[in-house]
Amino acid sequence: MKDYIVITKAPARNYLQDYVSLPKNYGTDAYYSRPDIKAIYQAVYANLDQLNEKNGFTSRLSRYEQILVKPNLVSVYHNSGMEQTDYPESTDPRVFDALISYLKQYHQNITIVESSGKPMPTRTSFKVAGYDRIAKHHKVGLVALETCPVVRYMLPKAEVMKEVYIPEIFKDVIDKKAYYISVPKLKTNLYTQVTLGFKNAMGAIPYSLRERNHNYYINKKLADLLYLFEPDLILIDGLIGGEGNTPAPVDPVETGVLISGTNSVAVDSVGTEVMGLDPEQIPLIVEAKKRGFQSKETEIIGEIPHFHFRRANPSLMDEEFRHRFPNILVLAGHNLPHAPKVTDPNRVTPEVAHQLEIACDGGCLAALRSGFEYVVYAPKKNYELPLTIVIGGGVLCRGKRYWFDYTGKPYSEQEIRAMKQPLLTVGNCAHVLEDAAKYKTPGCCSPSTCMLAATAAMQIPFPLLSTKNRSVVHFASHVVSMVLCRAVLSLRGKWVDCPSQHINKIYPIPKLTSTQKKQNYIEWPLPKMSPAMRWKLICDQFRILKL
Repeated sequence: MKDYIVITKAPARNYLQDYVSLPKNYGTDAYYSRPDIKAIYQAVYANLDQLNEKNGFTSRLSRYEQILVKPNLVSVYHNSGMEQTDYPESTDPRVFDALISYLKQYHQNITIVESSGKPMPTRTSFKVAGYDRIAKHHKVGLVALETCPVVRYMLPKAEVMKEVYIPEIFKDVIDKKAYYISVPKLKTNLYTQVTLGFKNAMGAIPYSLRERNHNYYINKKLADLLYLFEPDLILIDGLIGGEGNTPAPVDPVETGVLISGTNSVAVDSVGTEVMGLDPEQIPLIVEAKKRGFQSKETEIIGEIPHFHFRRANPSLMDEEFRHRFPNILVLAGHNLPHAPKVTDPNRVTPEVAHQLEIACDGGCLAALRSGFEYVVYAPKKNYELPLTIVIGGGVLCRGKRYWFDYTGKPYSEQEIRAMKQPLLTVGNCAHVLEDAAKYKTPGCCSPSTCMLAATAAMQIPFPLLSTKNRSVVHFASHVVSMVLCRAVLSLRGKWVDCPSQHINKIYPIPKLTSTQKKQNYIEWPLPKMSPAMRWKLICDQFRILKL
């Protein structure tokens, strides 16, 4: 079946007002009479009407019991304690409002669903951006997915994420009772280079499952999820794009474009091109295409504009990072199977040192770089503090462990222990030096722990947790209520997540028949929860408060 992708250029306007958070007069005649709001409505309606003319998607909506619409609200940066008032991290609520208005012409049972990044409670994201007001204005549902019980599936064809937990409401998507719409932001990403339509599903799985294989397996993990469900419709919000190091703050790019379609891999490929990147060089998209999720025949309606977004860069050894943080010594020495093999520690080149660093670029490295980006965007910065960062478990060579700086110079374990400046160890891999470290980021991977460690080492408050964040009180109250909700459900024997276990492991599924191995997914009922498991899951929830 032929797929269509529609690219719409919004009318020329200034869209930099309220692109993160809706104004107080949202929903009034004064709001809807604004030129930018009229132009956004015009662009959204024109885009979806054009797509509908080609594939008639609106005629199929009545077959579904409900429509689930998921924005990307991993963090909403509005008056969040950083230099600027707004950063284009999240789906533009003005675009989302226009989309809900469009959908209400064809279906009345619509629910907005999302789960922000741990430990950010989604209720805070809804409130800061104004999604709670969108739901109230249009009389649609609003669900914070992290507070929902989950169901479990096994994925026979998966390479990494063979066991999947999803919120109960998403079971309707899998059972074809709900129509699922993904509304991502057009932006770059530290973990996967881009974050668009199908990566947006990361917010549909629970916290602990997100952290599983959040490492060099991340691209395979996200492609695996496509065996379970794909968006039925994707609308990329490219009104104001975001360039830089997501999930840290990114800078605005006035792209003024909307992209829609019904095949997420194809739509994401076009979105990648718009940002000036080659989709054939993006491992996430390459992995999805390799599995056969790209449509065989695609027609693009509209012209692809080409911008030059600043790429995300997880490296702590690159020139920009070294120039900005001149007193940080970064030492890398991964011994992972795909990392370069070193036989002579004195003959390591800068290129090999860099490869040793990024051998796990989808995990702790990118998360730590995010933390240092918060330092860059904080109102009060401290770039001069000395610090040694150790990445990886060390390369075993001639009976000793070695790590390497950006020039390829080797450092033994004994030399690192003898250093006077503070030490930060990254992830479980560097556990051999944890006892000597002032700062630690245990886990594989715990993104929030890595981010907080970076700001702690630079001796500045994490912006979102500081009093400069105007929503910090809401954040505090919402995170407590979210943790209590999850704990109460666990106490009642309701699964809200998989058990938290920060190890590098592909979790197995039961032995399957030859027929089962050919299936995309198999429902896998969760067992009755034992008292010990209830206690384990309750403790997992309260650990969120320690971050």
